Amino acid sequence: MLLCLCVLVFTLLGCGAGPTPRLIHLVGNDAFEYMGPPLEKGEWMDAPNLGLVVHADDTAQNAAPAIISKYLETLTRRTETFLRQRCAFQDIVTIPPLSQAVNFSQELRVQGQSLHVPYVIVVVLSSREKIGPVKIGEATMMTQMSGTGIENSALAEVGILRLSDFQLVYWTQGRGVESLEQLDVPIGKNRPSAIEARDLLRAGAGQQALDRALEHVGTACQPVAKPRLSVTGSFQIGDRVRSPVL
Repeated sequence: MLLCLCVLVFTLLGCGAGPTPRLIHLVGNDAFEYMGPPLEKGEWMDAPNLGLVVHADDTAQNAAPAIISKYLETLTRRTETFLRQRCAFQDIVTIPPLSQAVNFSQELRVQGQSLHVPYVIVVVLSSREKIGPVKIGEATMMTQMSGTGIENSALAEVGILRLSDFQLVYWTQGRGVESLEQLDVPIGKNRPSAIEARDLLRAGAGQQALDRALEHVGTACQPVAKPRLSVTGSFQIGDRVRSPVL
């Protein structure tokens, strides 16, 4: 009940600014009712194997488009590598992408049981975007051009679901923000297209949010902080996202 109330609070607080939590809608309210031991003593840390599914959700009202599959695969590898290095989970079984909200929990039960994993780590990525006109170029110059500014606010939720009774035994979240400016009349070559740049924007904001959420998981696994790990699957998008698409 306490976990469910926490999610509700985060949902209400996030309604005005960024994306709201989606995991509770995907797995159901009942999954949040578990009242178990403190997360530092959670039995999931000693599980022989774990399932992992990373899901991009765009079903909320005013949600931004979901992170596309090729970038979602990168974020899945990033999550898996983090869990292996920071939490010492070596036997991680990646579950194929699931459907949208309607059949998500049912598919997750079936997939988890077929793979014989006692727990599934569920990562849900969602975001909202603010879009408006901007002037691109130095304000003191004559070369200012009209463009569109986009800011993506991303949310990453990480839940650990016990499949025997379909209860969440751990839940956390992280947030990230990336921005992009695009010329209304693109010029130049060898730049991402407008669509590609927006896809990178969403992936970059999602990566920020994911890294922050995973740090909470890492603290639960290893209370004493370790140096930052080198994980695979990283979007080098700083210059390409923040600079105009020419």
